[in-house]
Amino acid sequence: MKTLGFEIGRKFTFTKTFAESDVYLFAGIIGDFFPAHVNEEYCKTMPYGTRLVHGCLTFSLCSTVSGMAGVESGSHILAMGYDQLRFRKPVYFGDTITATYWITEVDEAKGKTTGQCVMTNQKGETVLTCLHYMKVIQPAEEGKA
Repeated sequence: MKTLGFEIGRKFTFTKTFAESDVYLFAGIIGDFFPAHVNEEYCKTMPYGTRLVHGCLTFSLCSTVSGMAGVESGSHILAMGYDQLRFRKPVYFGDTITATYWITEVDEAKGKTTGQCVMTNQKGETVLTCLHYMKVIQPAEEGKA
């Protein structure tokens, strides 16, 4: 059953392998050149031994899969925020991450949804979890901004 165009429990997935170029482009866009992401020699002295993908870059896949849910709903939506974001395991260059998203609750009276996002690596290990909130909005009437 659909509520506000959303089917509770319907899953959306997106899979991406993070390459070195993804990390360097992201670092340049946001200005985060912390050595854990861009300096292999520095990382050899750290517990993980190699460079890590930015947590925020990994997290950005939640926007991809939640957007897929919004498009399928046929509703006009806006992201309202995220909660309980947890980086469970590191993501390394070359890891293939699958983001899975599903709606867990729809509040018709408030026009709001709650969704869960879980990301796993190629080994099936959970690397990130969070809750996501969306607001269903009414389109502006024609001629009004």
